Amino acid sequence: MFSKRKDISCIAIKSVSKRIFKHSSKVKMKKIIIIITLLIPRIALAQGLSIDSCKALALENNKQIIQAKLKLQAAEQVKKEAFTNYFPKVSAQGFVMRVSDYMIKEEIPEMNLPVYDGNPVNLLQPTQFAYFPGMQIETYDYTNLAAITAIQPVFSGGRIINGNKLAKIGVEVSEDILENQKEEVLLKTENYYWKIVTLQEKQKTLDAYLRLLENLNKDVNAAYKAGIVQKSDLLKVQLKLNDVEVKKYQLKNGLEILKMAFCQHLGIEYTDGFQLSDSLSINETPESVYVNHQQALYNRNEYSMLQKSLEAEKLRKKMIIGENLPQISIGAQALYLDAFDRQDSYGIAFATVSIPISGWWGASHKISEHKIKEEIAQTELNEKSELMILQMEKSYKDLSESYRQIKIVEISLEQAREHLKIVTDNFKAGVVNTSDMLEAQAIFQEQKNKLLEAKSNYKMKVLMYKKSVANF
Repeated sequence: MFSKRKDISCIAIKSVSKRIFKHSSKVKMKKIIIIITLLIPRIALAQGLSIDSCKALALENNKQIIQAKLKLQAAEQVKKEAFTNYFPKVSAQGFVMRVSDYMIKEEIPEMNLPVYDGNPVNLLQPTQFAYFPGMQIETYDYTNLAAITAIQPVFSGGRIINGNKLAKIGVEVSEDILENQKEEVLLKTENYYWKIVTLQEKQKTLDAYLRLLENLNKDVNAAYKAGIVQKSDLLKVQLKLNDVEVKKYQLKNGLEILKMAFCQHLGIEYTDGFQLSDSLSINETPESVYVNHQQALYNRNEYSMLQKSLEAEKLRKKMIIGENLPQISIGAQALYLDAFDRQDSYGIAFATVSIPISGWWGASHKISEHKIKEEIAQTELNEKSELMILQMEKSYKDLSESYRQIKIVEISLEQAREHLKIVTDNFKAGVVNTSDMLEAQAIFQEQKNKLLEAKSNYKMKVLMYKKSVANF
């Protein structure tokens, strides 16, 4: 699974390959390939996964995307099945009958039959006769029949054409649903990714904060031993150290749980070496990602599905009308009959016309129903289009606000950094007390965390805006 990742360093692989192939005379090629395959996942984990490789894994392994693909395949089969309605329907029939007794039984009595002597005049008044003793007639105790029939629709009220159009819309809607599902999965992937990156960065800032406190603890401890400060100052620093140690442990556990959830989302196995490689760098401004919202509306999958829903309602109305128009078909049949001790074959050509008469009463109401449904679909398209435009506007405003927040926090961070420097210098000079020093460090730490959260929030706002304008 990991062998498909794009972020594995070529240099690392070449290095491993050279070491193994150096001894290829002693190891079989098959074993060499197995060793490289086993080492690749470890190399990938050690270097960390990029956002692009995580997206690729999510698209490949996510269960919801797999289900959407299966539904698309099912819709394609429906479309293919609808296409077969253009061709003749061929059927074969067979019939075999055996009767326990003869179905035709006749008895001819004995009689004198006139004999024709060649003179037509004597037919009315015969003078010669032949005696017929009578006989029993028994027949028809079986029938064998076989037939092949082909029927080709000539006119069906447009139901075949419209049925194929409906099936095509079904495929297109399934494609839109699949694309929507991919966007949702990618959005969730990025959400996981940047949350983990943010926590990883917070770990670094917490470690730096911990080092500041440890240095402060040494200085205060030395000052306490020298009698410069009271024990309460030392205890304040130590309590703060303990508090940061607890937060560090909590952050570590939270990050591990989040990584496990992310691996489950990606469809890979979690290991202790799981790392991400990208940083919270901001490369896009709100202006650089802005697009015209009215034009973006037509590119959204949701808009496409609403349009197809309207088109489908129009086709369903045409299908109902077509069901109540005359239906014309032509056909041919090859028939084989074995009965009465005779075997015969026949070729039959026929045409059928079916004209619904009483059905139009109920059909008129059905057509009116679909006209109303068509109006509902049109109204829904108009309403949802307006809402999607509003969503884009709001998303862009949120994006701009988030970007401004980063700039404000950056200024605050620089101010907190300067404040910490001044307080640190004054603390070393003995001008300020330990509480002031602890407060300055805490303010600086807080601003660093705020900047990380602001950048992480901006990353998600960019994604949400791109998704809203169909540019994800």
